[in-house]
Amino acid sequence: MGRSEERRPFGPGTGAFGESPPLAPVSGQLQPTLYLRLVTAAGAAVLVGVLLTGAGDIGPLDAEFWVLAALVLLGELFPIQVHGQEGEETFSTPFAFAMLLVYGLPEVVVVQVVTTLVADLVRRRPIDRILFNIAQLTLSWVAAGAVFEALGGTGLGTAEGLHASDLSAIAGGALVFFVVNSTIVRTAEALLQAGGRRSRSASATWYSEAGRAATLFALGLPVAVVAENWLYLVPVLALPMAAVHIASRQASEMEHLALHDPMTSLPNRALFLQRIDQALEQASTAGHDIALMSLGLDRFQDVNDTLGRAQGDAVLREIASRLTRSVRMTDTVARVEGDRFGVLISSIARGADAAAAAEKLVEQLSGQIDVAGATLSVDATIGIARGPAQGDSAEQLLQRAEAAMYGAKRTQSRLEFFSSELEEEAPRRLVLVTALKRAIDDRSIRLHYQPKVELARGRVVGVEALARWTDPVLGQVGPSTFVPLAERTGLAEPLTSLALEIAAADCRRWQEQGCFVPVAVNVSARVLVDPRLPDLVEDQRRAFGLADDAIEIEITESTLMGDHVQAREALSRLRAIGIRASIDDFGTGYSSLSYLRELPVHALKIDRSFITDLIDEPDSEAIVRSIIELARNLGLETVAEGVEDERVCERLTGLGCDYVQGFAIARPMPADAMLRWLRSYVPST
Repeated sequence: MGRSEERRPFGPGTGAFGESPPLAPVSGQLQPTLYLRLVTAAGAAVLVGVLLTGAGDIGPLDAEFWVLAALVLLGELFPIQVHGQEGEETFSTPFAFAMLLVYGLPEVVVVQVVTTLVADLVRRRPIDRILFNIAQLTLSWVAAGAVFEALGGTGLGTAEGLHASDLSAIAGGALVFFVVNSTIVRTAEALLQAGGRRSRSASATWYSEAGRAATLFALGLPVAVVAENWLYLVPVLALPMAAVHIASRQASEMEHLALHDPMTSLPNRALFLQRIDQALEQASTAGHDIALMSLGLDRFQDVNDTLGRAQGDAVLREIASRLTRSVRMTDTVARVEGDRFGVLISSIARGADAAAAAEKLVEQLSGQIDVAGATLSVDATIGIARGPAQGDSAEQLLQRAEAAMYGAKRTQSRLEFFSSELEEEAPRRLVLVTALKRAIDDRSIRLHYQPKVELARGRVVGVEALARWTDPVLGQVGPSTFVPLAERTGLAEPLTSLALEIAAADCRRWQEQGCFVPVAVNVSARVLVDPRLPDLVEDQRRAFGLADDAIEIEITESTLMGDHVQAREALSRLRAIGIRASIDDFGTGYSSLSYLRELPVHALKIDRSFITDLIDEPDSEAIVRSIIELARNLGLETVAEGVEDERVCERLTGLGCDYVQGFAIARPMPADAMLRWLRSYVPST
């Protein structure tokens, strides 16, 4: 058998450390680089020496020579996959070994160098890998030839021919070839991984290389004998090797499908767990840490819902490509499930290195993606767990990285490290999800309403619906807890549908009692871009006989920062059926003014954080004044949220704000209490 591609330290299309620099500092990077250069230089020097001293001895270049050279080239061009290994084996070595026995060292070195160069150029490998491969094989063949001659080997091509005494020299040369070849590459591999891979024991290495040498002896010697005496039979010897090549290719394809995601070609969850277990074992032996990252895409379902699954798959492939380009060749990127990816950093020195690696991933993903004529911005949330300290098994470490990722989503941060507090929250989170789904199905979610009042005339112009949930076991659960939970677990759509139905029913009941006020319902990003939303609102209006302006939609400013194009189109569809929309919590999302000008909304709701400090903080007043002036210039209304003081109302009136909402007017209240308040409310003069 030939050399193993698994033993090559360079991956396809990369340099010594890949095309991208390492994500985080790894100690000892100069050492492997220096080693690789020294091997390449030594191989080049030996190759020059062989050519200078043996060039005159090359020949004759007869038919036997060209047949063997052609078979060496074919063996290089068509390697086989070996089950259980990450790389490949070539069938070139038995024919090259036969060339050594028939012709001698200069011939085999020249042929092996040329065929390796051709095969590597065909595969478009980088120049540093090509030079290393040539040097590695040159040193291996020269060592094998030296041992062969030292043990008294004469070879078939000499006048003496082959003798029984040559068998020990042939066996020794075969063994030395594999020992030298394997030692060169394993050393480079170990240095490149900074000691992360545990070396096999000396006895294991000896048995492995002895087995390879025995195989080479068993294949190379018959090839040499047949080539010397029955040249026309040499190609026949390649037929079993071709059959093995075809069978191995089919087996490798099946194995690849079992361990890789077919859409992105990344390792799947099964292979990822294997790599994590290997990295944990290596980390325990070498005394370093590893970092495991769970990466979840934000609002990715919106892409599938609006552009279709085919375009969503294209986005996932682009994400996979960006992640792969952002890590070292010793690290692993995997598609764990759906829109969740995993990244295994094989060696880190400290937590700051893991954080820097995560920040680089976020930066790489933040760039816009062009798909189906739309420009998308896909953000990600990353959870990080460190091993072996935070998990001594792959499943446990991945579970904790995912817990950190969900924790980051809850706090709306880009990344978070795993902590024991997150693990304690996990059972409660599962209970909350189950209870929330049951509450939606049982229609036990309630709506409270808070009125919105016009400052100039004091009249009520609408109410905002606010979801409330009291579980029989868990007690009262705040919307800041269950609303984000619904968005993360696919419950946002049924929760919004229930809220629209309840709001429409209450609005109809108030109208029957003579109170005509529109009801505003908050909508998440996922629900906003759902093409079914306009029909859902229209169905509720018709079911309860409501006017076009009876139901309004509120979306937070951060919701609009995801995909501007899709958000604008969704709001346009709502406006087409008479639905008014306002931007909630305005001032906290840093919206682009040019983008804001294009949105079909009718009002900006100024975030309560600016209103609360309006009297005492000059900066807050400056922000509020700017928002009001901006809205006026864009032809939009303004609503101040969180107004709790009459002095704030007076100041907002002076600034030109249109409407107010807050405790100074009324607290949120159930539908029946809201009806009584509306019927008793007397506008202030």
